[in-house]
Parts: sequence; C-alpha cells; structure tokens
Amino acid sequence: MKKGDFMELLDSKKIASKWGVEVNSIKELSERVTLITTKNGQDFILKKKGSIEHFKRELKLLNHLKQEGLPIQYPLQDNNKDYIVAFQGDNYCLYSFLEGTTYSSQDSLQNSIIPQLYGQAIATLNKAMENVNFEGEFESKDLYQMVYGFAIDRILKTDGRSQLGDIYQDLEGEFKKAVQVLPKQLIHRDPHIHNFIWNKDKLEGVIDFDLVEVNVRIFDLCYCSTSVLSEVFSNEDLRNGWIHFVGNLVCQYHRYNRLTDEELESIWLVMLGIQTVFMAYFSNYKDIFEVNKAMFLWIFENKLRLENEWQSGRNSCESS
Repeated sequence: MKKGDFMELLDSKKIASKWGVEVNSIKELSERVTLITTKNGQDFILKKKGSIEHFKRELKLLNHLKQEGLPIQYPLQDNNKDYIVAFQGDNYCLYSFLEGTTYSSQDSLQNSIIPQLYGQAIATLNKAMENVNFEGEFESKDLYQMVYGFAIDRILKTDGRSQLGDIYQDLEGEFKKAVQVLPKQLIHRDPHIHNFIWNKDKLEGVIDFDLVEVNVRIFDLCYCSTSVLSEVFSNEDLRNGWIHFVGNLVCQYHRYNRLTDEELESIWLVMLGIQTVFMAYFSNYKDIFEVNKAMFLWIFENKLRLENEWQSGRNSCESS
C-alpha cells in the first residue's frame, strides 16, 4: 500500500466513523466518490459534496422525489442525526450501496429493450421534477447563452478552422429561435446511463443529483443519448446502431411524457449544443477535444437519419 493510499484509508475511516461504520477497505470510484467495504462485507458510498446550501437544496429535491415514488439513492444520517459531515474543509455524505447493475453502452445498442427502459426512466424522472414548487432555488441556465455566449468563443480560439465557425454561424438563428420556445423545468443534468441502477429490468435507483438545474426539458434526453455515443464512437458499426438507440429512447420517453412538436424538431440542435459545451470544457485537452469535435460533426451530418428515426418512433408509439 502506498503512503497516499494509507492516508486515504485513514481519512475514510475517520469520516465513516461519524456514521458508526468501521471501514475495512476502500476503492476510489472517481475523484469525489469512494466505495467503502466494512469488516462484515457491507458496502457504502462515501461522497464529497459541495456547499451546505447546495446540499440542502439537493436534499429537499430528494425528499420530493421520494414522495413521488421515484427510487433514488438517499443519504444516511450520522450518529448526530445529520446528513452531512465536515472534514478538513470538505463536506461528505454516506449512502447505502445500491445493489444492482448498470448497462454498458454496447449492451444498450444491441438490446432494444434497454433504450426503452432508459426512455421510461428519464420521462418518469422529468415528470417528477416538473412537479416541484421550489425550482426557483436552483440555478437557471440559458442553453443559447451557454453555447453562443460562452462555448463557441473558447472552441474557436482552440480550433479556428472555418468549418466549425461556418456551421455555428449558419445555425445561430435556428438555435436561438428553437431554445426560446422549448419547455424549461428542473432537470437532472447528468443522466448518463451509469447513473441508473437496475435489477434485471427494474429500476433500483437514480443517483448523482449534484448538477441539478433549470434548463430545457429535453436536455436530459439528449445528454443520455450523447453519453452513449461518446463511449462507442470509435466503433463504426456501434456508432451507426446508436441512431436506432436514439429512436427507441425518444419513442419510449414520448410514450410516458409527451414531447411537443418543437421539442422533437429540436433534439438534433440540443445534441449539438451539448457537444459544443463539451468541446469548450475540454478545449485544453487536445485528444478529448478532437473526439468531441468528431462527434459534433457526425451528429451534424446525420440530421436526416436521426430525425427520420425518432419521427418514426413517435408515430409507432402514438399508434400503439
């Protein structure tokens, strides 16, 4: 065991002891998330959180979602009946480990049932979040400003080639007009496929509500789609299968939470907007930037294939 690892184990033991949990081993799942295993084999998730104020908003939302009957990962109370613990300047929560699995992107493209499961889950989640009466407590984002007021500037400084600049110039009027009429509400903001835990085909829980914000409703649907594409993009066969995945996903979402005509017509644009934000975020990381740029251009070039797929899916849903 390296010295750094030993110190992390000691810190985890100190933090977890606030919940009366005796740590035997740890495994870092991400920069902010650690899997803890106790001596009797129980698993917990220890997560570094943001500010207390941000956590209070998140907890209020989680309580609402519980009342709506949505399965979520809920923080545990410590020995003092608190949900959050301060340690060395950071805040931490402890969660029970949700037993279940996540589907891989490849499985999601090769089994038509899986995008239907995600479509229903995201639709149900959006409906539950639409019903909150405290959305004003969360930050409201303007997707047009995110793309044209921030992201594109950064992208063109990194990649000044005329192709991207011309595309963004041609799309600006259409993008601005579309975003202005799209329904907005509280959204998860990070609904990639690994934030949904399944037991066979039953949803065991939705996790990671750290990025919740008010934005266009179809952001979640589009973000789930592009997160899958990012994991399979290098494989041409899987990449082409993704278009059918999106059709199934949109169809099932529409079945449980009706999309407006404007939303259906704007899915392609919102996907491009999400890719633009990712390109800007990774503008200093050349390899990641180039992959996201290639994804942007591929989505851009496949507009008709995508629109035909989800329009066909919607018609199938509405006639069944």
